[in-house]
Amino acid sequence: MKELSDFELQNKSIQILGKSNAGHVRLVAKDALRQILEPLAGFVLDSGLSTGEFCNLFREAAVRSAASKQLNTSDRVNISGIAATTGIPRAEISRILKSKIPTRESKKSKEQQSTNRILAGWYADPKFTTAGGQPSDLKLYGRSATFDALARKYGRGLPTRALLDELLRAGAIELLPNQKVRAKAPVAIERGVNAQMISTYGERASDLLSTLLINMRGSDVPRFVANISDSLVQKEVLPLFRKELASKSADLLADFQESLSRKRPARVSKSPKNKLVRISVTIFCNEFSQKGNRRNLSIKRRNFRRAN
Repeated sequence: MKELSDFELQNKSIQILGKSNAGHVRLVAKDALRQILEPLAGFVLDSGLSTGEFCNLFREAAVRSAASKQLNTSDRVNISGIAATTGIPRAEISRILKSKIPTRESKKSKEQQSTNRILAGWYADPKFTTAGGQPSDLKLYGRSATFDALARKYGRGLPTRALLDELLRAGAIELLPNQKVRAKAPVAIERGVNAQMISTYGERASDLLSTLLINMRGSDVPRFVANISDSLVQKEVLPLFRKELASKSADLLADFQESLSRKRPARVSKSPKNKLVRISVTIFCNEFSQKGNRRNLSIKRRNFRRAN
């Protein structure tokens, strides 16, 4: 019997799923995922990571999540089962599970953002560094060691001007007189972002998404997430609302903290029957501006001359 090709299988699956409740769930899930990924993509790019690094980290997270789910109902991890669920090869799954500590930093330069790859070359390539090993101030265009030469060598074919604009926008380089540029940072990250803010984002986002996921799965012990929203309000009232929200939230969290402190055990028992559970309470407020009211933030682009 002739085996169907991957293309034929995909078309058949789409036809079948399109008529079922499972197909509707998948479509809704894709829309929901797009909503989740947009702010997540903003976090990835603002932190100086690339989409390649994100994809690798997602594969690692998918493997660990599937393994954790298996351990909830079994005493062992089934690598073939994870491969069937995630579509990730078994060899890669084994490698991820054998690594006790998640990968901190990718060693493959091709996975970096092109802007960060240029900065890495600028800081490491002797052609573009001083005798002391520091990145040289480079002319934009011309012969020998220029920013244009650096961009052509490490920019993966992207236009020199586009790379220059992105590095300037991120504050990773500065423009000097006489069409020269100076490196200011070895990595391009969004202005104002620091390690503490990134760590806090990870913790808060993980807590919130984990809570919503448990609720979605219909757990016997659902966690609680409530939301209030109102129609459009005048921008002038927001400062007063923020002040009132901060005051009432601080009082509420203080009451919860006092209640949890009273319930904390005097001594921590190592008995499995007395398993401790970590709990946290977070209050956050979202403010969304109408897209039509966005200010025009365009900045006039300065032209540069190429040397003959």
